Amino acid sequence: MAFTHQPYSGDKNGDLDLLVCKNGNYITSIGLTSSVSLTQEYVAAGGETFATEAELLPFKANKAFLNYVKGSYETSTVKTTTSGLFANSTTTLTGTGNGSGDFKRQGDPRVTHRITLNGGSTSSIGLLGPTGPTHMTQLVITDTSVSKTFDCYFGRYFDGFTTGTTVGMELLLVGVTGAITGGFSGRTGPFLIEAPGGQTGEFTAANVKTIKNLNSFKQFISDQVGLSLNGSTFDGITYGTSRTGHAVFFRGTTDLNELATISSLVQANLKGETGDRITSIHLPLVGTTVSAISGITFNSQTGGCAAASEFDDAVGQLFKARLTAQTNVGKQLRAMEDATTIRALVSDADLAF
Repeated sequence: MAFTHQPYSGDKNGDLDLLVCKNGNYITSIGLTSSVSLTQEYVAAGGETFATEAELLPFKANKAFLNYVKGSYETSTVKTTTSGLFANSTTTLTGTGNGSGDFKRQGDPRVTHRITLNGGSTSSIGLLGPTGPTHMTQLVITDTSVSKTFDCYFGRYFDGFTTGTTVGMELLLVGVTGAITGGFSGRTGPFLIEAPGGQTGEFTAANVKTIKNLNSFKQFISDQVGLSLNGSTFDGITYGTSRTGHAVFFRGTTDLNELATISSLVQANLKGETGDRITSIHLPLVGTTVSAISGITFNSQTGGCAAASEFDDAVGQLFKARLTAQTNVGKQLRAMEDATTIRALVSDADLAF
């Protein structure tokens, strides 16, 4: 089947950066904003030339992938200049030699799988040479045993190209758009892989190598989830009978357990002699806004919802805010546990954080 190539729209979830790549090789990473031109900064950093910033979207990636950057170069297995290994590779594996100085650049750090295609006439996608798929070309994979399809994006030819034998390919963002499951997980193959032009290749499950552990990646982004959903330096709440009071409690300066203790002791005090009752509580490190930290004096007898005082109401609302944040983190992490692809973790809307 022929299909229309759909460019990847970039990662959506978590902390994002822009991966600078050239010929399928990773160079460095830069931020997503520029005071001049993002396309110019991309080229200046060593990347490809693009006419518009929209063309850079496929390289927008979660920063967790940077944990897999090992260095600029890796040792090559090439030992002779006549091996022909680099002869027709679409992507450039820079360097030749007799084994003493061979090298190739770090690939796209988002690569999750390496596959080895069957040789001969069944791997026309591998026989394309310089006219084959380029970095970030969408490829469709079919598990022919059950006729189930999913897609991925081309990284580069991993071990070059030799006519009539096998060819290794690096794949990234393997999965199904809009689903948190899919990809090679639970698949037995054999598999058919197809390029937009209709060229195909075949490979077996035994020739699929997973090079990124899904659970390890989940651990990398779990810290991002915590910071995104519960990483604020302050909690803003409203309090009072009509919720007209505004208070900002800064984390690190406000101990919720201490406030709860004060609230309990004030309630005990209010049961004593009228003349000895505490009528207000002043918190000096609380503000009405983030920039107005001049302290707030709360009524400790009345002014809150129902029978609560202003102070009790504020403490209760602060507890609710912090509990909600912690609950959201837990809910997000549990949802992520169901994901079977790294692609879903960084791009699926249901897992957004």
